[in-house]
Amino acid sequence: MQYSTFITASGIVRCDIFSNNFKTDCITVNLFMPLDIETASSIALLSAVLKRGNEKFGEMDKIGAFLEKNYGASLSVSTSKAGELQSLSFTIRFLSDRFAIEKEPVAQNLVSLLYSCIFEPITEKGGFKASFVEQEKQNLNDKIASIINDKRVYSLEKCKQAMFEHERYGVYEYGDINMIDKITPQGLYRFYQKLINSAALFISYAGFERDTSGLLKPLCDKFEVQKRPLPKTTVINEVSGIKEVTEEMNVAQSKLNLGFRLGKAAQDDLFATKMFNVIFGSSPTSKLFMNVREKLSLCYYCSSICDTLKNVMFVYSGVETENVGKAQDEILKQLEHMKNGEFTDEEFDNARAYLIDSYVQSADSLSTLLFMQTAAYLAGHKLTDIQQIEEIKKVTKQRVTAVAREVALDTVYLLKGVGGDKNAN
Repeated sequence: MQYSTFITASGIVRCDIFSNNFKTDCITVNLFMPLDIETASSIALLSAVLKRGNEKFGEMDKIGAFLEKNYGASLSVSTSKAGELQSLSFTIRFLSDRFAIEKEPVAQNLVSLLYSCIFEPITEKGGFKASFVEQEKQNLNDKIASIINDKRVYSLEKCKQAMFEHERYGVYEYGDINMIDKITPQGLYRFYQKLINSAALFISYAGFERDTSGLLKPLCDKFEVQKRPLPKTTVINEVSGIKEVTEEMNVAQSKLNLGFRLGKAAQDDLFATKMFNVIFGSSPTSKLFMNVREKLSLCYYCSSICDTLKNVMFVYSGVETENVGKAQDEILKQLEHMKNGEFTDEEFDNARAYLIDSYVQSADSLSTLLFMQTAAYLAGHKLTDIQQIEEIKKVTKQRVTAVAREVALDTVYLLKGVGGDKNAN
C-alpha cells in the first residue's frame, strides 16, 4: 500500500492511498468550516439539499439510475463534527475501471457526477430550489427533535452542551431548530457560495494506482486558488469547578455522563492518550468494562470516548437510579488507579493489541483508510496506519500514567430515570 499527501497549487490538501487489494475505488471531498451556532444548521441542510439533484444529472431518481448503470456505484453527502470543526463531505464509491466489462470509464463518470453535485446544484430565483429546501428543513427539524428518542445519544449531547456552554464544541453538529426556521433558499445559496470559496479542503482517493491528478483535475481546478487554512480548535485544559446538571425523565434507566479535560500531557502525546483511553474505558478488557460493569454490575454499559482534537474525554453509562452514586464513585476510583499506574502488564498488552488490531483491520476497508488519513490530517501529522502502529508499539506505561495524572473531571450530567419502561434506552 502506498500513501502520499501533498498540497496543490490551488491550496487543496490531497491524499492518495494506492492499493491493488480492492475491486472498488473511493474519492472523498471534505470542506471544513469552524463549528458555529450560526452556520451549523446551514451546513447540515446543505448536505441534504445538494444530494437532491443537480443541473447535469437531474434529481434523485435519475441520479440513482445513473449510479446503478455504473455498476451500482454510490454517492453520499454528509456532515460531521471533529473538534471545533464541521465538515461537509462528498463521497463516491465505484467499481475500478479495470473490472468494467466494456472498459467503461467508470471513475471519470463518477467524478463528473461528483463535480455536478458540488458545483452545479439545481437553483431558481437566485437560490436553491425552494421545494428541496423546505422539505429538507422539515427533515432536519425532525432529526434534531428525534435525538431524545435515543437516551444514550441525547444524554451525551446534553453533557457536551453543559460542559462547553461558552465554547464552540458545545454546538450540535446538526444545528438548532430555531436557526433552521430562519434559513431561506436564497440565504442558503449565498452561504453555499461562501463555503465553496473559503472552506479548507481535503480531497482524498483510495484504490487502484492511477493518475489521480488527471482524474481529479476538474474538481481541483474549479476551486479558487488561495490559501485555505484549517480552522483551529481551542483547547482548554484547566477546570475551574465541577458542573453538575441533573434532568429528570420518565424512564427506568438513568444515564450518567462524565466529561473530563485531558490535560497538557495528553495534548502532547497522542498515542499514549489512545492507549490510556483503551485501558481505561473503550475496550472489552478496559477497567470500566471489567470492573464497573462486569465485576460490580453497577451499569448496563459503561465506556469512555476521547476527542483528541478538543483534548477531552467522556464516560457514558446506563445505570439503575439507585446505583448512580456508587457507579460514579467506582468510575472515578478506576481513574485513580490509572493515575497511580495501577494497571497490569496484561491490561497494557491487551490494550496495545486491541489498538494495533484496529489499525490492521482498517486496511480491509477503503472508507476506513480514508477516514483515518483524514483524522491524521486534522491531528496535524501525516502518519500512515503502519507508521501509527509503530508509534503505538513505542508507548510505555510511564507515558500512559503521565497522561492519566492530568485528567480532571469537569462536568457531571445525569439523566435521572423516575419511572418508565425498564427496557427503554
